[in-house]
Amino acid sequence: MSEKEANRESADGGRLDRLERDRERARQNQAAAERSRREEAELGTSWTGVVLGLLTALGAALILSGIIGGVVAALLGGGGSSATEGGVAGVVGLLATLFLAYIVGGYAAGRISSRSGLKHGLLVPLAGLALIAMLAAIGAVAGAGLLDNLGGVALPAVPDGAPQNLSAILSVSGVLALLVPFLGGAVGGAWGARTGRRRGFERR
Repeated sequence: MSEKEANRESADGGRLDRLERDRERARQNQAAAERSRREEAELGTSWTGVVLGLLTALGAALILSGIIGGVVAALLGGGGSSATEGGVAGVVGLLATLFLAYIVGGYAAGRISSRSGLKHGLLVPLAGLALIAMLAAIGAVAGAGLLDNLGGVALPAVPDGAPQNLSAILSVSGVLALLVPFLGGAVGGAWGARTGRRRGFERR
């Protein structure tokens, strides 16, 4: 056998070895992903993560509401602003607060559970809606407005004597205020679960 043929055969053998190693690595990754899916199904929902995520979201909303409200009012509702401009500034501030707060809450839930981040992130705003409904029901029975002080969490109300176009803006914001927390929770939950899994692998 000539030296050229020997080199060619050696190169072919090296390529075959690399292909086999790549196939083996792909099989291992697939097996690991399947194992992870089975473990997630067995573990189920981390309600501790959901509750702590909700508390985190509510705390973040209380902190962010004043900061974002002031910034948005300064940007959109300058001096001599009309009722409509002030209403738009309030709505934008509320939606920004909800989105960021539930990103933080969803991240906490996903990070704690380290699995099913999208599910845990979506459960955080769902738990928030359940809490608001429960407080509203208790307030109706007791004759007290328990939701009056939940700025940045409860849905916006139309001010007395508001113009027609402002009423339309606030009614649309009510729908958005229901959807935005779920969007933020989904983003934060997926992010938190991915971080939790990566930290878990690093510890191993």
